[in-house]
Amino acid sequence: MKVEKTVKKRRLIYVDASGKDDNTQFTISMYDPDRNATHILALKDISDNNIAEGLAVFYAIFYIKKHNYSNCHILCDNQSAVHEKYIVWLCKKYKIGISWIPREANIVADKVAKLEPTLKEKDWHTLKLFVDLVMEKDSSEIVQEETKEIENLKIKIEQLKSAVNTRNEKISSLTNNSVKGTTQNNSGDVKNLKSEIEKLKISIDIKNQKISNQSVQINALRAKIDNKK
Repeated sequence: MKVEKTVKKRRLIYVDASGKDDNTQFTISMYDPDRNATHILALKDISDNNIAEGLAVFYAIFYIKKHNYSNCHILCDNQSAVHEKYIVWLCKKYKIGISWIPREANIVADKVAKLEPTLKEKDWHTLKLFVDLVMEKDSSEIVQEETKEIENLKIKIEQLKSAVNTRNEKISSLTNNSVKGTTQNNSGDVKNLKSEIEKLKISIDIKNQKISNQSVQINALRAKIDNKK
């Protein structure tokens, strides 16, 4: 008898931020459809939309951990917040999914963020403390993890370069044999190999760019750690 495996439903958590008075005051919102829960929090001394959006994501992470929820996925319409290094690290650490969605797909959280706060000032201080502790505690861990990932990327790049060299050697062999007339026309094989080489080179460029970006982040984090000493 075949036993069907039950797939646990993902809990989607929507977040957003809204500014008023020329973005001098921000509120963040979180919407949990499974509980029909809406949380609205007024921020203090925040005047940057990307920071506010990031705090909305941090609040969602805090909310998920507070209630010990699993299989959660945060949806946010701000690219900067979704890719913020501490947020990415924390989501990875707590096995929480996170994705960018278009603003039009985030209607509920967007509208909720414009309403009056449902949370108190003490909740803002709790969130701020949570974020400060995360940034203070996890900086060294992020540096170690990012450094390890860079080393893995370098290994993959060398493997890709080796694959490029192998294909170039095959092209050279096919071309020489074709010129000598020892084999039939291999133009199709050569074309396919050249196409593969171009794809490999693109992959190498992407990984090199990733290494460059991560190196910048590591240097910034190391400087932050050194300043605290």
